[in-house]
Amino acid sequence: MEITAPSSSAGTCPNPQASLQSAIKEFQSILTDEQRHKLRIIGTIRDAQSVMIFTAQLEHENRSAGRPGVSSRLSTVLQSVQAFSGVVGTFVSSHPEIAALVWGSVKLTMLIAVNFASYFEALSSLFMTVSRQCPRFAEYQALYPASTRLQRALCDFHASIIRKQHLKHAVFQSFHEEMQEDVRAIQQMGEEVKEEISLATARAQHEDEELRARERRAASRDRSKMWKFIPKMENDLGAMKEMHEQQLRRKAREERQRLLESLSSHEYRTPFWEACKKRQRDTAEWIFAVPEFKRWYDGSGPSLLWCSGKIGSGKTVLCANVVNHIFLHKSRHDTATFFFVNRDNADSLQAETLIRSIIRQSIDGTEVPQYVESQLINLDCAVFVQLDAWIDLLRYVVQQSTAFYILIDGLDESDAAERLAILDALSLLTATTSCLRIFLSSRESVELDLRGRSLAVSRVSMSCDSLTSDIRSYVDTSLQKRLENEELAFGDPHLLIEVNDALTQHADGMFLWVTFLIDEICAGSCDDDIRRSLRQLPKDLEETFKRALLRILSRAKHLELVQRTFRWAAVAKRPLTLDELREAVSIDVGQKHSRPERLPHNMNRILLWCENLLHLTEEEPARVQFAHASVRDFVTRAVLSQQLFSFHVDLKETDRFVGEICVTYLHFSDFTTTIGRRQQPLQLDPVRLAVTALGREKNMARISEVVTHFASRRHKTMVDPDLGRVEATYGKTQKTDKETLQNSHPFLQYAATHWVTHTVHFEKEQCGVWDLWLLLVSGCSSLAEIPWREILSKQSEEGLLVWSHKTHHYALLYHELSGMRQHEWSEVIHLTEISAAQGDSKAIAIFLQTRTLPSYCLHTLLRKASEGGHIKVVDQLLGAGADANTAADEYGGQTALQAACGGGHLGVVERLLSAGAVVNTAATRFSGQTALQAASGGGHLHVVNCLLSAGADVNAIAADFEGLTALQAASKSGHIEVVDRLLFSRADVNATALYGDVLTPLQAASSGGYLRVVECLLAAGADVNATATDLKGRTALQAASGGGHLHVAASKSGYIKVVDRLLFSGANVNATIAEVEGVTALQAASDGGHIEVVKRLLRAGADINTATSKYGGRTALQVASDRGHLKIVELLIGAGADYDDAAT
Repeated sequence: MEITAPSSSAGTCPNPQASLQSAIKEFQSILTDEQRHKLRIIGTIRDAQSVMIFTAQLEHENRSAGRPGVSSRLSTVLQSVQAFSGVVGTFVSSHPEIAALVWGSVKLTMLIAVNFASYFEALSSLFMTVSRQCPRFAEYQALYPASTRLQRALCDFHASIIRKQHLKHAVFQSFHEEMQEDVRAIQQMGEEVKEEISLATARAQHEDEELRARERRAASRDRSKMWKFIPKMENDLGAMKEMHEQQLRRKAREERQRLLESLSSHEYRTPFWEACKKRQRDTAEWIFAVPEFKRWYDGSGPSLLWCSGKIGSGKTVLCANVVNHIFLHKSRHDTATFFFVNRDNADSLQAETLIRSIIRQSIDGTEVPQYVESQLINLDCAVFVQLDAWIDLLRYVVQQSTAFYILIDGLDESDAAERLAILDALSLLTATTSCLRIFLSSRESVELDLRGRSLAVSRVSMSCDSLTSDIRSYVDTSLQKRLENEELAFGDPHLLIEVNDALTQHADGMFLWVTFLIDEICAGSCDDDIRRSLRQLPKDLEETFKRALLRILSRAKHLELVQRTFRWAAVAKRPLTLDELREAVSIDVGQKHSRPERLPHNMNRILLWCENLLHLTEEEPARVQFAHASVRDFVTRAVLSQQLFSFHVDLKETDRFVGEICVTYLHFSDFTTTIGRRQQPLQLDPVRLAVTALGREKNMARISEVVTHFASRRHKTMVDPDLGRVEATYGKTQKTDKETLQNSHPFLQYAATHWVTHTVHFEKEQCGVWDLWLLLVSGCSSLAEIPWREILSKQSEEGLLVWSHKTHHYALLYHELSGMRQHEWSEVIHLTEISAAQGDSKAIAIFLQTRTLPSYCLHTLLRKASEGGHIKVVDQLLGAGADANTAADEYGGQTALQAACGGGHLGVVERLLSAGAVVNTAATRFSGQTALQAASGGGHLHVVNCLLSAGADVNAIAADFEGLTALQAASKSGHIEVVDRLLFSRADVNATALYGDVLTPLQAASSGGYLRVVECLLAAGADVNATATDLKGRTALQAASGGGHLHVAASKSGYIKVVDRLLFSGANVNATIAEVEGVTALQAASDGGHIEVVKRLLRAGADINTATSKYGGRTALQVASDRGHLKIVELLIGAGADYDDAAT
């Protein structure tokens, strides 16, 4: 089948959709009636997640046939077609069915083709090849309605895809050669679409200029005497209004798309595609049968399901399969999102990137909710946005779905601070939204982080037992593939069984180990080599990697290139393409220009030279990354022998080296010479262009003549009557030098984008390109991207200082603070406080080096650092003269020691004590705590022991307002070990506080339902009937029957054992109540609806009709009635409660 791509310049067809309609008609003509019916059905639903749903369906069908994953090959083209069909459906009102038929035709073809292996393989390969030519929705959606030429080009492109699917040839094997011609045709049309997008953009810019020119002329007409001689100028006003409205619509679409791009442009799908490709048939299916998953999926279990496993156990592949499962089975009103944390992509390690990506995935770009759009506008205007703001927006988005799924793989890859920020966000979301379901897959180490969060977690472990069947299936399939591809051969047929058994038995649940061992076995040249490998199987992954490095070392030929490649793969902010890597490894620091003779040959063989420790992604263009995160860990963290030490990668030094390479590269004379030769852009006269445009419209002919007449007096240029030629000429001038250079210098895009992030740790004395770096910082290069430009426009005075501090760019921070320009002192102080609270010792060192900080500032910094447990910063500040005993603010203030004790930071406590911190500094009057009180309230036993050893007063007076003694604080939080230790040190068991809802330690423990603490205190002589405070006070029994801690539910949840224990110890069931909002024990239990406690209290003689407190009180029957506790109401009435009082 041969299709000639229509020429955009020559296209005069009044219907831009003609080619698309023709292609659809041709497609339908070869379908059966049943297929045509199916076509009408499957194209009807087009939303933001339809591509993921469809690829999940294809993955399922393909796996059932035993073929590898196809997501990475198909998704880009499917995304393009789906987005285009949505635009067509919106703007082509005359044929609304076109959208469904465009999307449906591609879906139907793939569903039919999946049954024909060779055809499906060829078609998916075609889709992958042409994916780079697919127009991006973001580039054309705002321009589409106003540009007929662009409409025609896009329709022609997608028509070519429909025609090239060759559905009628699916049963034959003669289409491979023809498809090569199809690829070239689609690629040609893709280039035409890009040209038309450029032209449409240029024309839109000129229309804006023309509108501004017309508005200026209209504004000055009252001042112009010639205006009264121009007839029918009302038409000009009408044209201006129409142009203005069209401009507003386009600007709104452009702004909406810009906001979405600004929200998140992170490519979250690539690691998912790679994981799908790795999964073998019948693997990673076991999880759907386990009870924990079923309960999580149907919503009857905890909202978070955690799948844990060791390195190389297939967690990522399992998570990818769960993603497909969710998309395949979710309802239309559910939303599914996912994120794969990948250490090869630095952005993916950030909590903010993850949260923003989840939000972006859940928003349909063509129908952004009004509230979401308004929030995005507000956030876009902010200089810096706190993570909480993104979490709030995500909460709103989550609440719009019946069920909202978030699936995250590799959380352990992020550093501790980012990991905790993610978990805190998830905790907050689960606490405020009931429809959220979270799936995590990670190493076991995340357990420590999960323990400290208020998350209801269900856990599934990837144990060896659960993976045995998967491992065997994986080994079988992998060996068969190697045999089919002639990568493996056996002389003895029985050797295959030996290999299979050995790998299955020794895998210990590690798919990664199996993969590398199969590579090693395939390297054997005979059966003896293979059997030798089986006799010497490595015990773990580390030994496996060492063997691979020894093989690289033994060859020696490409050793330096391999080592350079490891360095780049370890620190690159994103995986490099082969072409980028080829150029990067050939550059030396300080090099003046490119040296093509140094470019390595056969770079596509780098995987072979690296013994498959590196991996090439399948998507175009292919990118180089480590085969697994554990390989990166091995070359960067493992202790290597002297023989292998040359493979070790020092991350900090290598990152600095890469930064120097980027700076060197951006100053190549290749670029400065090219830019110096840059031709002057074509000078186009806006008025002339507008006149030309207007001249083509019949109803504007007169206006054109008038404007031309007066404009010609000022602009002595000829008007070109051919708008198409003018636009084409203008469009060609818009291609920048940078775009041209990138074609011949592949590394340019990476260097221009990431030079900033690789120069964070530059130091003037140790950097060989410092002066060149300063030139980039000052904006002297037109190639280097400057990420702080936007903030300078919003906060010009302190913008660069704030940006460098926010992003932890220490080289830039030092440059700003050590420079000549003066900064606002308040801003500098504010930034130092943030650094101290974050424990950013590097930033603190720079502030101390470049500024003389006053004593009051040093104290504040010391307190913040102590509170966060940042001992290195504490050392820095004490060394700079900070006083460990500076007085605290009266209103809830703390000394550094008190702050450290509250956080349980033993190392900081010991350091402050050694620096002379006074252990018994009194608590401040309002809500203050002594060091021992703070440590006791937090349950920090080791700190309590340290303070007592240092002479802390165990019975120090509590603060006047909301203060607690050490024993009261420990009792209120249920810290039994601390309570025991304080009692051993003779803490007053009946000490009272001045204000608050509790007075004694026993009342405090009872309110929390802490039975062990209650028993301990009673055994130590606590007064069970100690008087309650006047303001909301409770006796121990009242507290146990009405408590205030709902999550542990002391009295309100009816901790019967505590009530029984207090009654056994002689608690007065009818004790006097507090004057303000006081309650009896019976009233408290009735209020909480705890019928068993009510029964206990009635049996103990509780007065059922006790008068209420003076302010805000009610009888037991009243509170039970108000709460709707009917059984308690019946019980109380049956026990003689006064019904008349309750009714009044």
